[in-house]
Amino acid sequence: MRALMLLSLLALAGCMDYGGDRPGRPGPAPGQWATLTGSVTYRERIALPSNARLLVEIRDVSIADARAPVIASTTSQTRGRQVPLPFALRYNVSRLDPRHRYAVSARITDGNRLLWTTDTSYALRPGQGSMMLNLVSVQANQPGRPQRPERPRPPRRP
Repeated sequence: MRALMLLSLLALAGCMDYGGDRPGRPGPAPGQWATLTGSVTYRERIALPSNARLLVEIRDVSIADARAPVIASTTSQTRGRQVPLPFALRYNVSRLDPRHRYAVSARITDGNRLLWTTDTSYALRPGQGSMMLNLVSVQANQPGRPQRPERPRPPRRP
């Protein structure tokens, strides 16, 4: 089981966006990178679609009522795997201002349709190595299930 989780984490490492360093600028020294690992899960026993996508982000949430800039993110296809889904998010420590607050969030989508998301703020503490993210359904009627569009009904005959 441990070998499978390690293999999954290594596979996810290839799907990472390392925080958007600009071309032409030297990257950070090796000691300035950190990796946050963990897993994403939800309580309901509902299967994910085979083509679902997991997105995990670190955002700067210091400024109230403003869009929180993304510090780092990673996206991976679930390829039929079910929760808990492991993740490994590598980020540049030098982009973190010690006076700011940072939060980790996750979303699971099916195409452009959001299925699951975090509804709680998961604070990223300096030096934190792992965390568990719990998601909630965004569907109103059936948690985690896509809603079917309502079919137009034929007019009634008198």
